[in-house]
Amino acid sequence: MTASTSAVLRTLLGPDLRAARTLPLLGAGVVGVVGTGCPALFSAHVQPDAATVLLRIATVLTAIGLACLLDDPAARTTVVVPVSRGLRSGLRMAVGLLVFGLFWSASASLARLGVEADARQLFPVGGLAVEGLTLAVGTLALALVGVRRSALGAGSLVAAPAVTLFVVAALFLPEGLALFPVPGDPNWSDATLRWSVLLVVALVGCAAQLRDEPRAKRTSPGTGGEALEPDSAV
Repeated sequence: MTASTSAVLRTLLGPDLRAARTLPLLGAGVVGVVGTGCPALFSAHVQPDAATVLLRIATVLTAIGLACLLDDPAARTTVVVPVSRGLRSGLRMAVGLLVFGLFWSASASLARLGVEADARQLFPVGGLAVEGLTLAVGTLALALVGVRRSALGAGSLVAAPAVTLFVVAALFLPEGLALFPVPGDPNWSDATLRWSVLLVVALVGCAAQLRDEPRAKRTSPGTGGEALEPDSAV
């Protein structure tokens, strides 16, 4: 990364994040933390499978909140700014994944704390972390599609329904293709492998969507409609 790019990112970080829709992510994350922390808070210890369900619900809610972070109603007016949309989206994604990770870690810790002490070693944090990361990256990939294809720049209109439908469909997959097995299920390792494959697909999708888009040309006033090339991206 060049010094000029780093300077642009530092300048862009504050204003761009203030313009982003952060409330859905923060709200969903807080709800997820509170939900997973209820058993520990009230000393109502649960089994690993129940704690896993609570963490998965929190993960899906936070992922849907993450989709709103890329909404960009001003996308059509910023197409000619000297910073590419891919760079701006990548910056929001990096911050969003960091916030998602913090909420997920808090939820996972509280969910594990709510499991009976003698069964906590059965709570599969590693596999659930792969699920969470895959859902987060997949949601961002879908949100990028929405931002690029929607005239309103509303990535959440694509990502939120798509993630919800994916999760619902995954619940009805046959046992041999299950994505949400219960802890201790013989298919747990296979499900984690399937999530890992989906994570790679989601990462490739994000990389493809973040490629710089062709810049729209501007028409210079007073030149008879002569098109001017936009500023080059950083």
